[in-house]
Amino acid sequence: MNRLLKMLILAAAPAALIAAAPAAPVLAKIDVTLKKAYGGYLRESGPTGGDWDQPVFSAKTKALIRAWDKHNGEELTGLSSYGWFCECQDWQYKKFKYKRIAARQLAPGKVEVEVRLSAGWDDLLTQRLIMVNEGGRWLIDDLFSDSVPTGVKAVLRKELKEVPGT
Repeated sequence: MNRLLKMLILAAAPAALIAAAPAAPVLAKIDVTLKKAYGGYLRESGPTGGDWDQPVFSAKTKALIRAWDKHNGEELTGLSSYGWFCECQDWQYKKFKYKRIAARQLAPGKVEVEVRLSAGWDDLLTQRLIMVNEGGRWLIDDLFSDSVPTGVKAVLRKELKEVPGT
């Protein structure tokens, strides 16, 4: 009986670790990145540049964004036609709000974060971010939402295959 109990505990241990919430210091660093990502919408002028220009993305995602930006130039695409972090083209800065509502450890150095936001009207949206630790900073590796259910990275790759302006 004792051996069976040990086997069950050992089998369940990885699942318990994966489902665990990140520690408070990790959450604090994640919140710093979220403020950089969403905080621009709390100002009337909005974020500086497009959301894709914000210093919140992992190195791999930044490289993909740079290739996408170079490929499309000034052409409007599905992804460049709205703000990724507000899922909007317009917002009410006095009523804009965002809040981290969940976080779970996926693997060492990798966390899934859910953010609830409102662009200022009565709508509430939920976004799911995959964040990775790079050099002690928690950065966004991918973003999933109603606008990009397959993730920003998948849509960036898709738009890189398209001829700009068509």
